[in-house]
Amino acid sequence: MKYIALNDTIIEKLQAVVKSDTRHNSRTRAQVFLLNKQGIKIPEIAKILNVSQRTLYHWFDRFNKKNLNSIHELEGRGRKPLLNIQEHAASVKIHIKKT
Repeated sequence: MKYIALNDTIIEKLQAVVKSDTRHNSRTRAQVFLLNKQGIKIPEIAKILNVSQRTLYHWFDRFNKKNLNSIHELEGRGRKPLLNIQEHAASVKIHIKKT
């Protein structure tokens, strides 16, 4: 069984992330740590949130190393944009001129 020690300040910050963060993954990770604090076991959390237990253990390890910084996605993750900002601006200008 894996538990993470959370103080009141961290709990408040995690609750704020769950309530107001725009990123789904960040909210889910924060919720995992709050559920764990309530004494819910990892297999149960995995079923509740439809996440593998292995993923949860990775999140716990990362939280132990980086604390609250670990709940957000690492830089460079996710799909890269098809257009850079200059190309996007240029295509918008062309489209505006056509209309």
